[in-house]
Amino acid sequence: MHQTQLCIFARLMRRTAVRALPRILAITLITSAAVSGLGCEQIEGRNRTRQGNRLFRETKFIDALAEYEKALKTVDHPIIHYNLGLAYSKVFKPGMDKPTRLGVVGTFVCDEIPNTQTENAQVCVKEDDRRFDDCDEKNVCASSYQCKKVDLCVLDQAQAAEAAARHFQVWVDANPSDDATRKLMTQVWIDSEQYKLALDYWSKLLEAKPNDTEIMGNLAGINLKAGDWRTSIDWYVKVADASTDLSAKVGAYQFIGNVAWSKLNSKSLTAPEAIELADRGIAALQKASELAPKNPRTVGLQASLYNFRSFTHGASWAAAIDRAGAQDLQLRSRVLTQEAKKEAEQTAPTNPSDTGTADPGASAPGGTTPAEAAGG
Repeated sequence: MHQTQLCIFARLMRRTAVRALPRILAITLITSAAVSGLGCEQIEGRNRTRQGNRLFRETKFIDALAEYEKALKTVDHPIIHYNLGLAYSKVFKPGMDKPTRLGVVGTFVCDEIPNTQTENAQVCVKEDDRRFDDCDEKNVCASSYQCKKVDLCVLDQAQAAEAAARHFQVWVDANPSDDATRKLMTQVWIDSEQYKLALDYWSKLLEAKPNDTEIMGNLAGINLKAGDWRTSIDWYVKVADASTDLSAKVGAYQFIGNVAWSKLNSKSLTAPEAIELADRGIAALQKASELAPKNPRTVGLQASLYNFRSFTHGASWAAAIDRAGAQDLQLRSRVLTQEAKKEAEQTAPTNPSDTGTADPGASAPGGTTPAEAAGG
């Protein structure tokens, strides 16, 4: 008999038949069930995970979420946490104020997904459909739907984001080399504006690896997303100082120039802030140009920042000087671009070459598709 059938048989016997059997047979069945119980739970967990994966691939993320939650109650495994992180990240809608409607209260979805609230609403209802659009006399449902007043279980966006990051972290703790999932987790924090959680997490990583420029770069990016451009630039300076590779050092200084250009272009700064930011951006790009004097990008960015700073000065000698400096830098940037183009043409191959195709491999864990349970 197949192991899954044995598990079902054991459960049925435990529920209904044991009391009616002779004592020796009852003892035999109970002992057998006790020995095989863990195996049965693992099988059920794997089956639930597979079912969740099928639903996930069909973009039925809420139903997949419920299956994964049920699987986790049976078998606590990092892969199930990983899949839950993916499912919650799909249910989470960044920038949306309203909670996500999951299902009608009393159904499997509402019973299995934790931390939901109840909302009474008049919505379009159809079996296996999760949209639950509002309806009334003016907003009529499609013919295959019914307009009903029902109790819905809903999940707050902040709770969905918190759950996604929490489950991702369980997986990452068990698989610390999985940088792709670590980035997914960080993106959830950023999208839900939980910047402190992201900063605290990456700061702890930096304590373990004090000179890791990639961690510093992530801290720079998170601070920028949080609106703290000053701290972001400070981190990029640390990246430049700690980098031993010339191109990485130039890239860090250029990031500062990019930050300055982006914020100045947003026109959201006060005049003193704009001058401060332009000064810091120009200083960083000047260092980059010293290290890579033939890089037209760093020179062109300097020209843009001088122009931004000239607007801040208004009608003054300082503005005129900045505009003149910008024109000189723009001309130099064009010359460097032409020189780089000619050099590229001279070194280009004269015959075409074949390009190989990379093996796509598996995309999960560490990707954006769910993974099968261990042992499956």
